[in-house]
Amino acid sequence: MIFTNKKVSHIINKLSAIQPLGKCWMWIILFLSLPLYAQEAPKWAKKARAAVFSVITYDKDDNILNTGNGFFISENGEAVADYNLFRSAEKAIIITNTGKQLPVTHILGANEIYDIVKFRIDAGKEKLTALTIDTLGVQAGQSVWMLPYSTSKSIDCTMGKVEERVTASEQYAYYTLRMPVTDKQVSCPIMNELGEVVALIQKPYGGQDNVTNYAVDVRFAANLSIGALTGNSPILKAIGIKKALPPTEQEALVYLYMNSTRGPQEYLSLLNEFIITYPQSAEGLQRRAALYVQSFRDSAHFQLAEEDMSRALELTTNKADAHYALCRLIITNATDKNPLTYKDWTLDKALAEIDKAIAQDSLPLYQQTKGDLHFALGQYQAAYQAYYSVNRSNIATASTWYTAAQALQMMGDTTRTSEVVDLITHAINTYAKPYPRDVAPYILQRAQALMADGRPREAVQDYNEYYNLLAGQTNAAFYYHRAMAALAGRMNQVAVNDLQRAVELAPENVDYLIEQASVCARFNLWDEAIVAARRVTELLPDYADAYRILGVCLGQQGKKEEARTALQRAQQLGDPQAENLLKRYGE
Repeated sequence: MIFTNKKVSHIINKLSAIQPLGKCWMWIILFLSLPLYAQEAPKWAKKARAAVFSVITYDKDDNILNTGNGFFISENGEAVADYNLFRSAEKAIIITNTGKQLPVTHILGANEIYDIVKFRIDAGKEKLTALTIDTLGVQAGQSVWMLPYSTSKSIDCTMGKVEERVTASEQYAYYTLRMPVTDKQVSCPIMNELGEVVALIQKPYGGQDNVTNYAVDVRFAANLSIGALTGNSPILKAIGIKKALPPTEQEALVYLYMNSTRGPQEYLSLLNEFIITYPQSAEGLQRRAALYVQSFRDSAHFQLAEEDMSRALELTTNKADAHYALCRLIITNATDKNPLTYKDWTLDKALAEIDKAIAQDSLPLYQQTKGDLHFALGQYQAAYQAYYSVNRSNIATASTWYTAAQALQMMGDTTRTSEVVDLITHAINTYAKPYPRDVAPYILQRAQALMADGRPREAVQDYNEYYNLLAGQTNAAFYYHRAMAALAGRMNQVAVNDLQRAVELAPENVDYLIEQASVCARFNLWDEAIVAARRVTELLPDYADAYRILGVCLGQQGKKEEARTALQRAQQLGDPQAENLLKRYGE
């Protein structure tokens, strides 16, 4: 019962009317004048008090940051307290009511709005007492008790009443209490008459009415966890203490993926924790092995990686995937710019592992990896066969069609040039029109394949498409190759123009200049041919072909003396045609 000052005055007046006040009545009045929140401890308090503890948090320099309270909600060391107690903390300990100091090992979840944090302590061999959570909560008007942290045998529970219960976070309760609370009592448990914990006391309101305070549903605190996508939230990052993994293996795997860009040591710590938590998971072992190979590049860590992969192969029911994972690790090392020589970890070993995977399950992904390995080993026929299989599956991509074309080209069979064109066309057809810029490299490669297949005019069409996709942002080599295709397709003016553009972009490229000189001479463009040929002789004074072309063009312009000089130089440099040409100009 709560006695207000008005009620106390009324009782005193009644007593005065009965008889004069003596010493006995004075003690009664004094008792009634005091707030009757402190009550005799309920029977359950003696046992429950062991679940309440003191918390000390420390900063990065090991200085005390905050002190406060908390309590256990499970016998495996899970506990709750107020979030601000842990903000910026790098370390924390709890002190039980018997004086035992136990370290906080993991943060299990946090909510800044309701000022709650859930965490785990390492109890070692210490047996813990946990409070039983009330599954229903209490209603307005019901009595509740605050169970404080106490190291003495006596327990001063504070009794109060629930003034209001509202819904918080959709399914939990938020309580307004008629109960005095001090700063030192924040995070102490609010108990029902059965000794079950209902809520956590929050920081005092601080208003003029010092007995109106608030508490948040303990079920909300108990259900806090670290999610796969929320583990890196600013709220959790503000606490430097290690964070626990999400509560399920699948969520934890996603969490690992989301944190795979952390530093190697930090990520390794996460992987180690995952493997301890889920010792039967082959996935964790495979990921740790990959980290060893990618980031810790020495024989000792490669040995650890091999051991992890061997253990993963034992654990998993998907043997094919385990062989594939080992294959990928070997490839990762073999293709590194500084590969580590380790046992038999070569591309041949990787090929043997992918064959084992395919023997278990002939997935297109495995076939593609096999094709890549054969290609890297120069085994183009085998690579082509593997890509052939992939391209008839649902994972065929522009890349797999194109690499099949490359393998076929590398086989050197000139009778199959049209097949190469068809394969590249398949790569292009994986894109919808209008083509995006990404398709430009395949268009360019098909243009070259069309030239090899004797279809220069179609090649020019592809070169034009490539030009449009790149909005004209092309280089000298492009103009040179399009000129060659145009020339083969008897598109003479296109060839002349493109050679001119190639020379403008690369004025010291002798190949472009000599081709320009030759083409211009063929089409009687003597001035252009002479300019190009002279430039070649300036860049390469011993280039016989340039002197021969120069001599012919000068002769066509009637400049016989200059023509003879140029042709004589060509003859001196060993040009076999120069002698007959000299006769034309009366050597």
